Amino acid sequence: MRLALPTSAAVLLVASLAGCGSDNRSILWSNLTPELQGLHERPEDVTRNLAVVNNANLRMLSDDLGRTFYTHAPSRLTPFPSIGLSGNPY
Repeated sequence: MRLALPTSAAVLLVASLAGCGSDNRSILWSNLTPELQGLHERPEDVTRNLAVVNNANLRMLSDDLGRTFYTHAPSRLTPFPSIGLSGNPY
């Protein structure tokens, strides 16, 4: 019994220092840049860029609808002089 206790303690110590065999290098090699989503952008940058693009697309859609339904400028059929939306006469 006197020999079993120190031997088992030594085996446990060596086993705890050796680890369980998982290779942390494979985790590192699977994703070298975990903080990047694209080649040079973080997920926050991608989200911000998408918000800017979606905002611009919605504003351009509003402009396109105005041109489609002819509400982007006053009618030129009136006999009276009209002022454009920019303040310059037509």
